[in-house]
Amino acid sequence: MPGTNKTAEEIDEKGSVYKSPSQSHVRQVNPRAGKFAYSTDNTFEQEIYFDEVQIVHQIGAKRDQILLENLNRYIKQLSKVFPETPERWTSQPVPESTCKPVKGAMRWTALPTPAKDLLLKVGEKDVSVKTRKLKKQAESLKENVSWELVVLRRMLQEWKMAWALIIEWHHKTVEGLLQSLVDIHDDVRIQAIVTCATAALERPRAAISQGDSDKEAMKALPIQDLPEVLQPPLMAALCDKNANVRMAAAVCQYAIQSHNPLAQEIMQTVLLKGNTVDSWAAAQCLALEGAATYPVIKRILHQLFHKKNEDTEQQSCTLLRHLSGKTTLIHTMLAVELNSHQWKDRIVACRALSRIGGNVSLDMKHKLIQLMSSDWNKKVRQAAAQALGQMNLGKEVHDTIRIKLGQGNFQERVEALYLICGLKLMTAKLLPSFLNCFSDDFMAVRRAACLAAGALQIRDNMVLECLLNLIQGDPCWKIKAFAIRALGQIGCVSPQLTDLLLWAVHYEESPGVRLEACRSILALKLQGDRVRDTFLDVLLLENHEAVLKEIHHAMKILNLENEGNQEMLQEIRNRIQTLSQKELLIQKVFKIEAAVRKAKEEAKRVYVQPKEGQKPLKLHTFLQENFQGEEVSPRRRSDFYDTEAVIKVNMNTLMGIK
Repeated sequence: MPGTNKTAEEIDEKGSVYKSPSQSHVRQVNPRAGKFAYSTDNTFEQEIYFDEVQIVHQIGAKRDQILLENLNRYIKQLSKVFPETPERWTSQPVPESTCKPVKGAMRWTALPTPAKDLLLKVGEKDVSVKTRKLKKQAESLKENVSWELVVLRRMLQEWKMAWALIIEWHHKTVEGLLQSLVDIHDDVRIQAIVTCATAALERPRAAISQGDSDKEAMKALPIQDLPEVLQPPLMAALCDKNANVRMAAAVCQYAIQSHNPLAQEIMQTVLLKGNTVDSWAAAQCLALEGAATYPVIKRILHQLFHKKNEDTEQQSCTLLRHLSGKTTLIHTMLAVELNSHQWKDRIVACRALSRIGGNVSLDMKHKLIQLMSSDWNKKVRQAAAQALGQMNLGKEVHDTIRIKLGQGNFQERVEALYLICGLKLMTAKLLPSFLNCFSDDFMAVRRAACLAAGALQIRDNMVLECLLNLIQGDPCWKIKAFAIRALGQIGCVSPQLTDLLLWAVHYEESPGVRLEACRSILALKLQGDRVRDTFLDVLLLENHEAVLKEIHHAMKILNLENEGNQEMLQEIRNRIQTLSQKELLIQKVFKIEAAVRKAKEEAKRVYVQPKEGQKPLKLHTFLQENFQGEEVSPRRRSDFYDTEAVIKVNMNTLMGIK
């Protein structure tokens, strides 16, 4: 194999990848945004916005220059500062102050422009590249900590937040902490003790050692929790006369994991007699140490059920899982909560059992199955089913669903279908009973079957055939709408489905079915001349606002709009609306009746000699002769309901007939 040329390996790259401004052109952020997209021809903006080049902040850099990662430099266009500097009016050199205080920032008058000396000077060290490499390596090094340390960090954070303790341990010195630990004020001693505990928990777990060469591997060096000189004052704080100081000292001993018997005694006393904040911290510390006693478990469960949030639930379940191997008391107390009259407590108990795991008794298994099958709350049933599945009891869940689906009454079949929908569960043993639900006598069962088929997105041919049959022959329009929605969610397009959807949009009587058919056409992205022609035909006769809005939306998304026919369609629609006025139809009916009665009277009383070749009078010819030359003008909306005018017209017509 050819070797690698290492001739130029040791040469430091000082060049810039900057492109000349003359080569730049107007660039635009996300052209799909249209007129709202930001475009610029400035080189600096193009680099930081489009090329995503970061700005490098160097110590001692010039305030009027900007350095980028690609080593390009730009000059800031700053406003003038008054009074002007001495260099303006004196010829003598003015020494620069290294630590001259600067107040505020100068305003930009224009965007930065490229500097003339774009390349770094010879001998100038590029310290930013090495700094960025070290930063990336430090970020890539993930801190590997144990679950005990995570629990202690969360415990200390909650305890500090409850007592409003703000700790900045990075800026503290050992000498300052030694003075604060023996201070006469209690709050100062508590602050110093909590600072030590925070530093012990939040310190980095490994020290990063970087050699002169970037190729050297990073070494993990152990770091001591706390300096030895701080240990005696912290131990002495356990015997302090103030109870709050003793509690803080005990928390600090658990933070450094010293397993001090005096700290354990303090925590047990606080657990039984302390306030809510301290007792919760004491229960966590004692549980972490392995104390599986009734007071500890009771306090953890009290926090779990009375402060319902994700962090507390995760912390409590972690501690209970740690203690579950030592006692069965946890499962017993959680089983009591399964009978709680509060449905939220039953859900929390089911989630806790699924997270804790362990050996589950037969009675608890039966209780979870009972909750899954007969609890009045839907969320409790789903939580119980999920708990059974996560506790490796999925066979019981499957068998229960199969029995309900095949042998239960219609309510049990509906519950089984909802469980299938929520758990996303379908097997070969469940499929035959599931298919029978599509032809069930009860509408609720057919509706639940459609929802389950759409949620699981089953592409089986038998399921698709059942849904198509529901669209064609179900007597309830709601079931048709749910079947159409399920087919849209499944996303399996076929010619038969296309024909049924177009027929439903055009000819279905219920607006709900037409609406769901239009949405399914949009979901399936059906296009073509047939779809466009069907939509245009529906627009002529549709009078439901929701369906019209959905059709316009679908035509816009599917690019089926035909602007050339819109004026003609609107004219036809207006003409149909005019001819369909109730009062106008009544007048025409009366006029037809009068004309027919007159024709009968003339034929009865007046004899007319028939002409040669005269054909019998047909209905359409009769109507044309009576309504020839009659113009229909659209009426105002206020005239639509003028009942008196209609009655007057009808009376005049009747009097004319007589």
